[in-house]
Amino acid sequence: MNRHQEKLLTRLSQSAPMLAAIGEELNFTKAAEKLNIQQSAVSHRVRSLEKALEITLFERTTRKLALTQAGTILCQAASESESIWPQALDKLEQLHSTEHIGLSLSSSLAMKWLIPILSKADTYDLKISFNVSDEHVNFDHENIDVSIRFGIGPYPGLHSVRLSRCVLQPVVNPSLMKTLNGDINSVLSCGQTTLLTDRLGERDNTNFNWQSYFDKREYSEFIKRNATHQFDRADLMLQAAINGIGIALGRTLLIEHDIKSGFLEKIGEAVNTESEYWLVCKPSFAETKRYKRLVRWLKQEVRQTTSQ
Repeated sequence: MNRHQEKLLTRLSQSAPMLAAIGEELNFTKAAEKLNIQQSAVSHRVRSLEKALEITLFERTTRKLALTQAGTILCQAASESESIWPQALDKLEQLHSTEHIGLSLSSSLAMKWLIPILSKADTYDLKISFNVSDEHVNFDHENIDVSIRFGIGPYPGLHSVRLSRCVLQPVVNPSLMKTLNGDINSVLSCGQTTLLTDRLGERDNTNFNWQSYFDKREYSEFIKRNATHQFDRADLMLQAAINGIGIALGRTLLIEHDIKSGFLEKIGEAVNTESEYWLVCKPSFAETKRYKRLVRWLKQEVRQTTSQ
């Protein structure tokens, strides 16, 4: 970047509030009122900027103001740059004035595991703000401190701690279990059983799907012979199993509470899977006391859940 370009960037940065206001109001007078300056000052700064850029940013008529193509580009960029600051202030406020931890996790893990044990977080002096999302978060652009991910980690560029290994375990409603006599081999062989699956697990490379389960047991032909109902979330799939609709493919941390409560029973053998649960954050957050308390609590809860 040469010196001339550096000067232009400096001028554009200084002009960003004005350009954002003009782009929003499409009126110099209203933009000046919004900025609490004189309209003549806005007009003067625009002319000076256009002269420096050697390009027209606005088409002026007696009745209205219109953006040129160049004006549209710069006003949009100015608006985007202005929107970053409220997000930054939110992060600063959370950093300095509260002890809340912004935790992102999937809806299924929240419903089936973390929410039922959330009251225990008080023991570790933890205040948690949930962000429920099945997508990986961007720690640079979202107000999230830490995320629980299910997948094949660790994750390059981020601080990653394994929370739990994982197994795939078919589960079924206890009443349906009696009808099936608890023998998954004969049930699957007949080809008339409805299998319940999480659609996300079919495509997100976590191997959370029936095909992976059958491949591990060398029963890959079963997936082709049994009707399958698909759901967008694993907790909905498991609820369908609780309602007796079919056999769901469960996994570690999603099924233990329902089994303990008598809503579901295991049917067939569990198989290990390469995907695991990881606690992921930026290295800077991993140095905080809040993070260390969170890790201790989550690992304790994982041990209690998986030992049931």
